[in-house]
Amino acid sequence: MTATATEGAKPPFVSRSVLVTGGNRGIGLAIAQRLAADGHKVAVTHRGSGAPKGLFGVECDVTDSDAVDRAFTAVEEHQGPVEVLVSNAGLSAD
Repeated sequence: MTATATEGAKPPFVSRSVLVTGGNRGIGLAIAQRLAADGHKVAVTHRGSGAPKGLFGVECDVTDSDAVDRAFTAVEEHQGPVEVLVSNAGLSAD
């Protein structure tokens, strides 16, 4: 069998518009930072603590559908339509 030029070759990199819910700390922050370091346009949601340095942040309570709609609109205005969603926000019962 003869190898072809495309066999084993990586596909060309395509930067994506990414939204990470709960991306202002912990695992969500690590995911957001890695995606940004890899060249993606990354936005994170937070509950009023602000966005980490270098990331676009949107205040959002993911249990409020209107807030989620506003967050998606803000991200789309900033970096285009969300192509990748990392659903990381934690919820707790009161």
